[in-house]
Amino acid sequence: MNQKSTAKNQNNRAHIVAAAYRLLAEKGYDSATMKEIAGAAGVAPGLIHYYFTSKDELLREVLMEAGERYVKTVEQWCAELTREQLQAVTFTEPKERVTREPEWFRLRCELFALGLRNSNFHDVISLMLSTGRQCIARLVQQVGGDAIANPEAVAAVLLASFDGLALQKLADPTFDLDSAYQVLMQMFLAQLGDH
Repeated sequence: MNQKSTAKNQNNRAHIVAAAYRLLAEKGYDSATMKEIAGAAGVAPGLIHYYFTSKDELLREVLMEAGERYVKTVEQWCAELTREQLQAVTFTEPKERVTREPEWFRLRCELFALGLRNSNFHDVISLMLSTGRQCIARLVQQVGGDAIANPEAVAAVLLASFDGLALQKLADPTFDLDSAYQVLMQMFLAQLGDH
């Protein structure tokens, strides 16, 4: 395959994944069709099956790419930010993402529900949660150092809090997300002894 056709294939695949991300988050897994996703991606409906044999496979790819982006973002933060900046971004980024990118949390909720009834998604849910915990644990370790005895457990609690608070805000637009995050931050700082 020449470079031009390889680039076009990668471009088509990227457009399909981006369109799937938007439509799956907007309409839900059961309502979004492969034909609609192809249309939103600007490719022929038959071409989508060249890249993905099923909607399950496409959703898995959407989630894997989102996870890879998050890992790269956390790696960049850890390399470039001070301890104080990392502490702030650990809490401000997920809070701001709820309003900036609510479709990400809708998609996560959709996947959690799917995973409870469709065994095809158990492994991707497990990987997604594990990756999230690992990334957050890395942030917790860099911010807290030795003051945090079990960064993995703290990361699990933070991840559950981030997802749960996002769900509450999506379900109830009047929910006071700022106050909830303030309390969450205070609880974290209490672990550090930085009241």
